[in-house]
Amino acid sequence: MPEKQLYLIRHGHTVWNGPPLRFQGQMDSSLSENGRSEAIALGKRMPYQPDRVISSPALRCRQTVACLFNRKPDAIEPRCIEIGLGWMEGLLATEAAERDPTAVRTWQEAPWEGAPWGGESLADLQDRVVAGVTDIVAGIEPGERVFLAVHGGVLRTLVCYVNDLPLSEYTNIPMANLSLFVLAADELVRGSHDIRQVRPEDMQ
Repeated sequence: MPEKQLYLIRHGHTVWNGPPLRFQGQMDSSLSENGRSEAIALGKRMPYQPDRVISSPALRCRQTVACLFNRKPDAIEPRCIEIGLGWMEGLLATEAAERDPTAVRTWQEAPWEGAPWGGESLADLQDRVVAGVTDIVAGIEPGERVFLAVHGGVLRTLVCYVNDLPLSEYTNIPMANLSLFVLAADELVRGSHDIRQVRPEDMQ
């Protein structure tokens, strides 16, 4: 049984998650009132305070940490920020669709087929996320409880990597706000199937 466990969570609902939907990418947006209340409620179900909390630099992830654990992250991991959406960032989905309906349709229905102009591809996102999480796992002491607050895109590409799924499966991975996962592994290995979704009550 692996001696290391890393818990990962998607941030809470934000004012840009909608409705109406506004493309966030790497831009900052705050948790909505519902997002805050849901994160606070989830925090009350957490069985303990982690020894160490790491976060994406995004405001919505840092706010989620504050709601869950009433503390600031101990460290920021820039490689775990959300995918860069280039020209679409900050626009309502309807506004972006008026400018370039084909690009928006591609991003929403088949994002693995290409990056938005000025943005990142899913493969680029996966490469930096895997590098960041690899270093985090390597730095976990046996028995240390470490928590990582990130984004839906980050988690989906990580799940694809650990479960050896093609990135074309990206949109088939359910990823509600505040989805909680555990990566139970002494090192990050493609195809190891060492990641699974859990409830706070399952945390060890």
